[in-house]
Amino acid sequence: MPATPTPGQIKVHQMKQRAAPLLESGQFQMAVSMLEIALPHDRRDPILHKMLGLGYANLQRTDKARRHLRRAMELGVRDADTVLGLAGVLRELGDLKGAVRVVDDVLALDPKQPKALRFKAWALRSLDKSDAALALLDGAIADGVWSPEISVMRSELLRQFRRFAESVEESNRLLDQPGLPSEMRRDGLHTLGLTYDAMGEYDLAFDAIARANAMLDDKEVLPIESFRKAWPKEVIDEIPESGETSRKPVFVIGMPRSGTTLTERILAAHPRVASVGESNAMTTLMRDRVAVDMTADAVRRVAEGYLDRMGMAKFDKVSRVVDKMPENYFFVPAILKALPGASIIHCTRDARDTCLSYFFQNFGGLQPWSRRITTAAKRYVQYRQLMEYWDEVLGPDILEDNYEQLTSDPRPNVEAMLSHVGVPFDEHCLAHHKQTAGVQTASVDQVRKPIYTSSRKRWKRYQKHLGPMLEILEGY
Repeated sequence: MPATPTPGQIKVHQMKQRAAPLLESGQFQMAVSMLEIALPHDRRDPILHKMLGLGYANLQRTDKARRHLRRAMELGVRDADTVLGLAGVLRELGDLKGAVRVVDDVLALDPKQPKALRFKAWALRSLDKSDAALALLDGAIADGVWSPEISVMRSELLRQFRRFAESVEESNRLLDQPGLPSEMRRDGLHTLGLTYDAMGEYDLAFDAIARANAMLDDKEVLPIESFRKAWPKEVIDEIPESGETSRKPVFVIGMPRSGTTLTERILAAHPRVASVGESNAMTTLMRDRVAVDMTADAVRRVAEGYLDRMGMAKFDKVSRVVDKMPENYFFVPAILKALPGASIIHCTRDARDTCLSYFFQNFGGLQPWSRRITTAAKRYVQYRQLMEYWDEVLGPDILEDNYEQLTSDPRPNVEAMLSHVGVPFDEHCLAHHKQTAGVQTASVDQVRKPIYTSSRKRWKRYQKHLGPMLEILEGY
């Protein structure tokens, strides 16, 4: 006869029932706050730890997520969602090898688990082991394992190895599946479009990408006046500067697809520089804040919260730590006030190439401004106007890192970059592609190559499709 639940266990059960729909609907902060209240009542509830771990993972509170997911597994929960959730957290923490080890535990129990196979293939590719990733998926398919996620990854790997006909065949096999979920149809079309682009079939490529993007709603771009009203010069001038003395943070900002990953990899190749990849720490800390909210206490909390979320204390053996979240350009005043010792590098690139690359990138549910070629252009104009406004009201010490100049003549531009962040020149930075650390962004294939110029003036291949975009970008 089962033991009668204690009042604490009943309380935890009630809290879990209330938190579950919040997690399902994406209200992660509210869910984890509720679950944290429940935790003291029963610290041995494995599902409670699982829910907390997955909630914190979605909030990018990776240390907390790792702790709770590990505890859930210690208490006996080893389902695919928990184990792959932990693997994803380890990936975010830069421990790709650790993530693979966790996934291997799943595959040891179920060698045909599709999500685990897809994750391991992704991780191997990120570790520059694409041949092993493709062999893994080919072996799984030979054993009768197939899923839409595996198909998309296999098609991407085939394209990487320039096996274009097979990549197109794999994408079409996916797209011909009856009842294919819309998310996977979008992924399949994006992959097909990129393969056609690599083949030089530009009309087919543009058509496939446009069809994929049309499956999601567009989003209006806010006018620059809304930012001027939220951050007026006279209020910015009154924001107090934090007493934080850390000089470790380096922010690499710019429009997505403007060369931020290349810049980050060059910096991270330096023995005295580390990277946390793309962090949403500043986005979370500055959510809904405007200039009038930036009191001395708020500035202090932003500074302390940022350094804590970045785990800066663990980077005791390096001089600088790079955060390459491109859209931190929205928070330049907050960065300058809260972290006065930080360095900022602004990546710029030809507006037409930036917008085309933005439109071609599969951001899934993120970056809704990338889904129409005209909206991508409007977003670019908004970004440039905002950077011009920050320069007007702040005159910040920001280094511009231009993609075309960097790829045309790397050495002087790399020297300027390293000087800006206060570290001496190091030859490793000119061989960033030889790094063994994993790459987790959309630029995974590109940054494994030496610096190249073939992405310049790419927009000309698609010029006949870009008339409205070019009109919006005129002058930029």
